[in-house]
Amino acid sequence: MESLQPMCKTVSYNFKLRTMTVLLGLWLLAESASSNGPTFTSFHPERRDWVFNHLTVHQTTGSLYIGAVNRVYKLSGNLTLLVSHDTGPEDDNKACYPPLIVQPCSEPLVSTNNVNKLLLVDYSQNRLLACGSLYQGVCKLLRLDDLFILVEPSHKKEHYLSSVNQTGTMYGIIVPSQGQDGTLFIGTAVDGKQDYFPTISSRKLPRDPESSAMLDYELHTDFVSSLIKIPSDTLALVSHFDIYYVYGFASGSFVYFLTVQPETPENSMSSSGSSSDLFYTSRIVRLCKDDRKFHSYVSLPVGCVKNGIEYRLLQAAYLGKPGRVLAMSLNITAQDDVLFTIFSKGQKQFHRPPDDSALCVFTIKDINARIKERLQSCYQGEGHLELNWLLGKDVPCTKAPVPIDDSFCGLDINQPLGGSELVTGHTLYTETRDRMTSVTSYVYNGYCVAFVGTKSGRLKKVRLKCVSCFVIYIFPPCLQCVLFKACCSFFLCVCVCVCVQVTQVPIESCEQYETCGECLSSGDPHCGWCVLHNVCSQRDRCERADEPYRFAASLHQCVTATVFPDSIAVSEPSVSLLVKVSDVPDLSLGITCSFGNLTEVEGQVNGNQIVCVSPAAKDVPLIPTDQDWSGVELRLNSKETGQMLISTEVKFYNCSVHQLCLSCVNSAFRCHWCKYRNLCTHDPSSCSFQEGRVNGSEDCPQLVRSEQILIPAGEVKPITLKAKNLPQPQSGQRGYECVLHIQGVSHRVTALRFNSSSVQCQNSSYLYEGMKISELPVDFSVVWNGNFIIDNPENIQVHLYKCAAQRDSCGMCLKADRKFQCGWCSGEGRCTLRHHCPPINPYTTRWLHLSTKNVKCTNPRITEVTPVAGPPEGGTRVTISGTNLGLAFSDMVGNVEVAGVRCTPVEDGYIIAEQIVCEMDSTSRDNRPGPVQLCVGECRPELRARSSHHYTFVTPTIVALSPSRGPESGGTKVTIMGENLGAGSSVNVQFGNQTCEFFGRTMTEIVCYSAPSLSGVGPVQISVSVDRAQIHESLTFNYIEDPTVQRIEPDWSIASGHTPLMVTGNNLDAVQEPRIRVKYAGRESVNVCKVLNTTCMSCLAPSLMTEYHPALDTVKHADEFGFIFNNVQALLVYNNTNLLYYPNPYFEPLSTTGVLEQKPGSPIILKGRNLVPPTSGGVKLNYTVLIGETPCSVTVSESQLLCEPPNLTGQYKVMVQVGGLHVSPGAVHIMSDSLLTLPAIVSIAAGGGLLLIIVILVLIAYKRKSRENDLTLKRLQMQMDNLESRVALECKEAFAELQTDINELTSDLDRAGIPHLDYRTYAMRVLFPGIEDHPVLRELEQSVEKALKLFGQLINNKVFLLTFIRTLEMQRSFSMRDRGNVASLIMTALQGRLEYATDVLKQLLSDLIDRNLESKNHPKLLLRRNESVAEQMLTNWFAFLLHKFLKECAGEPLFMLYCAIKQQMEKGPIDSITGEARYSLSEDKLIRQQIEYKTLILNCVNPDNENSPEIPVKVLNCDTITQVKEKILDAVYKNMPYSQRPRAVDMDLEWRQGRMARVVLQDEDITTKIENDWKRLNTLLHYQVSDRCVVALVPKQTSSYNIPTSASISHSSFRYTGSPDSLRSRAPMITPDLESGVKVWHLVKNHEHGDQKEGDRGSKMVSEIYLTRLLATKGTLQKFVDDLFETLFSTVHRGSSLPLAIKYMFDFLDEQADKHGIHDTDVRHTWKSNCLPLRFWVNVIKNPQFVFDIHKSSITDACLSVVAQTFMDSCSTSEHRLGKDSPSNKLLYAKDIPNYKSWVERYYADINRLPAISDQDMNAYLAEQARLHYAEFNMLSALNEIYSYVSKYSEEVEKARKSGENRFKYSKFGVVWHLATPSQCLATPNGVLTPRLRTPDIEYHIFRKH
Repeated sequence: MESLQPMCKTVSYNFKLRTMTVLLGLWLLAESASSNGPTFTSFHPERRDWVFNHLTVHQTTGSLYIGAVNRVYKLSGNLTLLVSHDTGPEDDNKACYPPLIVQPCSEPLVSTNNVNKLLLVDYSQNRLLACGSLYQGVCKLLRLDDLFILVEPSHKKEHYLSSVNQTGTMYGIIVPSQGQDGTLFIGTAVDGKQDYFPTISSRKLPRDPESSAMLDYELHTDFVSSLIKIPSDTLALVSHFDIYYVYGFASGSFVYFLTVQPETPENSMSSSGSSSDLFYTSRIVRLCKDDRKFHSYVSLPVGCVKNGIEYRLLQAAYLGKPGRVLAMSLNITAQDDVLFTIFSKGQKQFHRPPDDSALCVFTIKDINARIKERLQSCYQGEGHLELNWLLGKDVPCTKAPVPIDDSFCGLDINQPLGGSELVTGHTLYTETRDRMTSVTSYVYNGYCVAFVGTKSGRLKKVRLKCVSCFVIYIFPPCLQCVLFKACCSFFLCVCVCVCVQVTQVPIESCEQYETCGECLSSGDPHCGWCVLHNVCSQRDRCERADEPYRFAASLHQCVTATVFPDSIAVSEPSVSLLVKVSDVPDLSLGITCSFGNLTEVEGQVNGNQIVCVSPAAKDVPLIPTDQDWSGVELRLNSKETGQMLISTEVKFYNCSVHQLCLSCVNSAFRCHWCKYRNLCTHDPSSCSFQEGRVNGSEDCPQLVRSEQILIPAGEVKPITLKAKNLPQPQSGQRGYECVLHIQGVSHRVTALRFNSSSVQCQNSSYLYEGMKISELPVDFSVVWNGNFIIDNPENIQVHLYKCAAQRDSCGMCLKADRKFQCGWCSGEGRCTLRHHCPPINPYTTRWLHLSTKNVKCTNPRITEVTPVAGPPEGGTRVTISGTNLGLAFSDMVGNVEVAGVRCTPVEDGYIIAEQIVCEMDSTSRDNRPGPVQLCVGECRPELRARSSHHYTFVTPTIVALSPSRGPESGGTKVTIMGENLGAGSSVNVQFGNQTCEFFGRTMTEIVCYSAPSLSGVGPVQISVSVDRAQIHESLTFNYIEDPTVQRIEPDWSIASGHTPLMVTGNNLDAVQEPRIRVKYAGRESVNVCKVLNTTCMSCLAPSLMTEYHPALDTVKHADEFGFIFNNVQALLVYNNTNLLYYPNPYFEPLSTTGVLEQKPGSPIILKGRNLVPPTSGGVKLNYTVLIGETPCSVTVSESQLLCEPPNLTGQYKVMVQVGGLHVSPGAVHIMSDSLLTLPAIVSIAAGGGLLLIIVILVLIAYKRKSRENDLTLKRLQMQMDNLESRVALECKEAFAELQTDINELTSDLDRAGIPHLDYRTYAMRVLFPGIEDHPVLRELEQSVEKALKLFGQLINNKVFLLTFIRTLEMQRSFSMRDRGNVASLIMTALQGRLEYATDVLKQLLSDLIDRNLESKNHPKLLLRRNESVAEQMLTNWFAFLLHKFLKECAGEPLFMLYCAIKQQMEKGPIDSITGEARYSLSEDKLIRQQIEYKTLILNCVNPDNENSPEIPVKVLNCDTITQVKEKILDAVYKNMPYSQRPRAVDMDLEWRQGRMARVVLQDEDITTKIENDWKRLNTLLHYQVSDRCVVALVPKQTSSYNIPTSASISHSSFRYTGSPDSLRSRAPMITPDLESGVKVWHLVKNHEHGDQKEGDRGSKMVSEIYLTRLLATKGTLQKFVDDLFETLFSTVHRGSSLPLAIKYMFDFLDEQADKHGIHDTDVRHTWKSNCLPLRFWVNVIKNPQFVFDIHKSSITDACLSVVAQTFMDSCSTSEHRLGKDSPSNKLLYAKDIPNYKSWVERYYADINRLPAISDQDMNAYLAEQARLHYAEFNMLSALNEIYSYVSKYSEEVEKARKSGENRFKYSKFGVVWHLATPSQCLATPNGVLTPRLRTPDIEYHIFRKH
């Protein structure tokens, strides 16, 4: 599969990478996913913000290559990381052109991420092309095997592709050429830099990566080039113009690009609007592969249409094959190429496209045909070139008689060619809600399967059978992602979610389908039904799938079963059932029949028929009481596989449950009704026709609906009913009755059966209670023989009614339905039946009814008028309520006036006799108030009404609104204030063109909710109208950006919620009623928030559940968590924080009785669990304990609360409140404190005298003491519990650190930019530690050069040099320091003659070995001490020869170890006085206290450019100001060597609060706290610096704020002894103020000070438990220690061989051992360990500042010392016997040392097996090393320093010279030694006078010996 399409492209090409798409690739799956749920293999980037950009899969090997921010990864097929390559970050600036790697740049440089924009595999040359955004978009060619950089061309402008730093803007196509150089086609967005970058080009891709033509344009002359640039004129017309290259591919002899670009105006009018206002066009661009002049450039618009809707915004594309089935539909072959595309609807909002999207397909054949048509029409001279963005004008086509065939590649005319006619694809599938964002496809079994990713993170798999003919289903989501991007090949997916995770996911999930129908109707071509195994699977996973009927591939092949009979009566057990099955394989091995869980029997198989016997009577299932049957699953199980073959349902039924005829005969089963026995049975023989057997519903006795039955309450009337099939009661049976159920009371009335179709309830009256019910439907039934019920299928009811109920006026009475025959009796003033209203005379009636002509109710009355005020402009709808307000709407038309103004009735609002709604006409503003007047029909006095309320005309005004601003999403509750705003009937408020949703109003204000803004942020005009009155007042409402939330602290609560949360964000004060919400287990809970200011808000956490739930005893994550901020939808689900819910605290009962007896003053202990959630950050639960109504002082531990009770007596309920939890563990009874009552005391005093008084006093004192002891005991117990819980907490924290910190360190450490020292500095620090300006670096006077050169010749004499060294070593005054100095000086002087120095060293070592063995010393002591010059020279010799190895191999793991230690130490508190730290490998440097601290992020102003983005720096609130400055310097100058950085002491730290407020922070100033002669250094906590504050480092200054309190106090109250580069970093020393005696401390007071009280540390836990932190730190650093040791103990070092010096010296030691007959392997092992690891490597490990330009602090030094000790122990052959009293640094690595020892033994053995190095080869190597570094030191200065020892020991040297044994034997020279003498010349032996050559100390005479 070719390179997969770009991934991290936002949904709408919103190139801000806020949300990323997801890439999916598929290949062979070894085994299916687990049935218990998907388990996926995943790979994550090193850092979450270094997201994945591109992914490609190698066609042959299946390896994955991922281009990410700052990295390129190579993964195996199972997502195992094979190798990674760093690409960033680097210092850069997009404005630097050419980039700074070519020439210096004056622009400010910042650390910039490198976004991968292109990742292509060049298969022909086995290499990977990776292009990034750094340095104007340079590319790298990497070797596919190991990502080794083959070349990184960057020196020519052709090498800069584009500085756009977002992915999804560039696409490339590699066109290989057999045996020749390839071609790279690249299309890219240019972001307005059209002069620098072409938008499309073809470039050379030479086979030789070092070729100077790499990435050069294929053709580049003044007249024609293989590139196209965007003209400047186009950008002048459309300022946002750019071309985005979405996809590209090669097909046939052409390459194609799919692009999206803004349309350019044809009339040359400038378009300066925003990008959201532009119209965009998706286009396809075609070029010939071998067209270097771009004459073949053709561009046509593309899109697709469905149901008249155009889809024109391209989202994604993929080139694939159609498969046999789809190819037939498209009329192409299965081998033709097709292009699958995703488009969004329309042509606007390209960066935020609509959710309506379409999946379309184009055939390449059709695209080429459309391009051919366009070429032919243009070459016939028709139309224009239609490429305005490039040509700038309409250029007509030129007619030319040129044949246009399928391979035509253009001429120099009619090019480049565009077009406007749309190339339309075939629309396959559309999605209106969940926008599709990506697509890929592949062919399986002739079917084309497309995978479509959506913006919600869902993956849809579409089987394409034909155009608009598809099967689609939702694929089980691999992960919930924001977006998806997909590419597939074969049978496995790789899913990249939000570009921070690559995950393998199977493309099929057949096992999710449980039935054959589900499996084969899913449309998934991978899945079929494995019949005898009863599982949905792929064919190759089904056993013997090729045998007939064993594997079903289509729906009609599913096994079917039919059972006869399919239902059984419960009274018929053991019935034989015949089951017929179809499409089954051979069943000869047998079948069993299972009836649910009831029974299982053997089935009798006969071909495709199986006989099963139903369960026996005892196994028949019970039928539920509310139904007549129960289904049982009949399963046919294969004996061959033990799996179910097919299942069907058998029903067991019971007819006797039916009590009515209709329900019996209408049953689904064979039930019969016995009419005269009134029972239902399944057995027809038990009910003969003579007994009235009924088989059909038409024969059932039943009532038939007739007219409605109306009975006036209290009236005596019969009820006649129609029926059919009424039975005639037989002898001994009772007759018919009617049963009415009135208000819960049954009334039985005798009924008379006329015939089989009629029955009548006899005369009777019926009453019901209450006058509020005008009509009462009553259920009734007809029964016979006592309880035999006649069916009432129509549910016929009797309706009782009362005329007078709810009808107390004439209008209400006459309004009643005519069927009731109610009328108004005017004489009695009530509503009644006519015969209850006596007439005035036989000819005149007082009963009014609607049937009466011109009937009207007199005396209308108005009871209410609303509103009572309105604007004079009219339009107010006045509602008039009352009685007798007409019986028809026509009665009121034209008869209503309000305050003298006509009011037109509205028919919609008219309610007969009750209500009139009329609309006011307009009137003058000075119209006076008046009543409402109306007439009913005629305006006679008895038909006229007048209101007691007056209507007033008022003018509404508005003066202000509150609030005046709100979020642009709307929802702000706005109050508009003014006068008369409650007038009128309707009000309308407009915010611009949007209606403000009305909420309520009064006379002084209107309240409404703002609508979402249509125009974004900014002010909108407010308009208000009341009815027809427009209020003219200029008020504006300002839409601001929606509030955002940045973080929540703490991010946890308890299950009951109501714990405080602090929310930080922006524009929070714009929210009026903020609320916080969580959703868990389908339930949503909401709680309130309170806005503090614009950036802060406090909330109470919502509860997780309404009531206690056992599952809440574990930590839970809320399913959803978010905020309700007005109408802001974006924060309803807040994904940046995952809110944790810890279990509620639980309290044990105070006592078994529920009441705790307590003495006064004794503490109350409440025991429980979950009292202190195991959180970090120091936030704890706030407990309130109430004794009755009085709170008590509470102390909290892990398992109990200690309550100091108030001074109370009696019994009180104890209530504990924490968050939303209110619980009472019981009551407490506090006994009276009085020991003796007052009368008793008086009587004893009177009778007992003084003795008894003394006894009483003693008793009182004893009791008080006893109570105090009791309290003390309780407190001690509390302290022990606290201690135990804190020990457990500390161990838990240590374990958590051990698990989490390793990942953090490995992901955070940056391996780029190791600050190696140059050779000279490195050598000086090793040879002369602690001496910065050594004489060997200085020049000498020319007057002594000649003499020193002569002395140099003497040093080069081996006999002299050996004699000189041996003589010095024999002198007692020649100290160890002198030996080291002489050895270093000699090696420095012989830097240019390393072969000679090596020869001298070997001789000295040989002599040393001889002396060691002669003195009978143990051989293992050889080279262990620095007692000889030879041993020191050996160290220096290795230092010279291993420098290159250090720089290229060993330096990186050593530097990473140093960085890891430094970073890990700085994660926790470090005491700046004592050097102790929370994290340490050294027990001596471990803080053994619990230090409360919190991590802060400070935003530091860039000191080099204050306008550049602020730099986030992670610090601790307990850091001193100097420590903060050092951390800031580390962050700002992280890639700069330490010596080149500013020093912290030279800088001041400013805390910037706003633009003007700046506070200088210092370790000591006038605010420094002093207590009891102890002064504590200022920290960030002291200054109350909070998170995200802005700080700046400025040059040192002095202000009145930070002047120390005493003039005698130095700048810093402590100092470090020794330079940072000294051999041993010492701990900081306390320097107290000598005058005041004040001692300084930071985190812990110095242990040696005797004035420290025991309580200061006594309250701390046992300090030894903090030793677990050593283990946590060790575990965190383990990987880095292992990497270093593995590098040093390996003969193959990352591709380079073992340094020759090591092999050569080890062979020399072996030769010496052989020479002296030493064959003990332990001795040889020890010699080699003493020679190299202990002599050189230990020194380097302890002092990394010898190798790197860094600063080593005391805590780092202590940790490195532990590592160095471990290194030494690993090289030892002796066994380490360790016990509990052994030092912690020995115990720490006790388990690792045996493993390291095996490495050392393997290392020595590997070296021994290497071929020996000849002296000739070694000398050549030494000569080369000498040549490289010959000029590093002044060798004459070194000789001058050596001669100082000659001068000091001149007599001894002279004596050795003259001794016979050591007499110098010159071959060429002789030397005469003299001390300085006054003579100016000396006589030589041959009589020649030689001038005396002087130095300050010596004079030489050189003569030629006869």
